[in-house]
Amino acid sequence: MTKQRVGAGSTILLAAVLCGCLAGPSPIRAAETTPPPAAQIARGKTLFISYGCGWCHEGGGRKAGRCPQLMGTERDDNFIVSRIAAGSPGKMPAFGQGLSAEDMQALLVYIRNLKPEGSP
Repeated sequence: MTKQRVGAGSTILLAAVLCGCLAGPSPIRAAETTPPPAAQIARGKTLFISYGCGWCHEGGGRKAGRCPQLMGTERDDNFIVSRIAAGSPGKMPAFGQGLSAEDMQALLVYIRNLKPEGSP
């Protein structure tokens, strides 16, 4: 695995995401209380596949592989979005420069709606 540096864009995006969460109601929190649209879940799934997330988070995030299982994670939304944006040195690359806030929201909604394969 190659090291990736967190660039200014990632830092700004991460700061914007975190500040938005601290400033009051955010779209991330709203996703927990209202049913997400199928299109947003589908977009998150497409992003998950296209960015190669399944290489480490196997089964579309449904089971542990090289990295933790995402389905049913007890991590909060802010942690998940921060980890997607900034990564974790030696563990996960940072994707903040390549993803918009809407993309990150779609990934979060996808992760939060993972169900065992074959479930309705």
